[in-house]
Amino acid sequence: MKTSHVLFGGVAFAVVAEAFLLLGNRSVESDWERFREEHHCVAVAETDGSNRAGYQCDDGQVHYRWRQMR
Repeated sequence: MKTSHVLFGGVAFAVVAEAFLLLGNRSVESDWERFREEHHCVAVAETDGSNRAGYQCDDGQVHYRWRQMR
């Protein structure tokens, strides 16, 4: 088997895997939106300057989410 075939197969696999991860991420985010609405989550102040955002919810916990850079 040629090295170029193996390399092409690896790249093709990586592209397909990334597509599945992106599809899964969309469903996870919609689950978070539903949870945030059901538990009356309110954004809290950031303290460390990172892309994390904290949400205080009525379950008594602060849930942290990574914000997407756009």
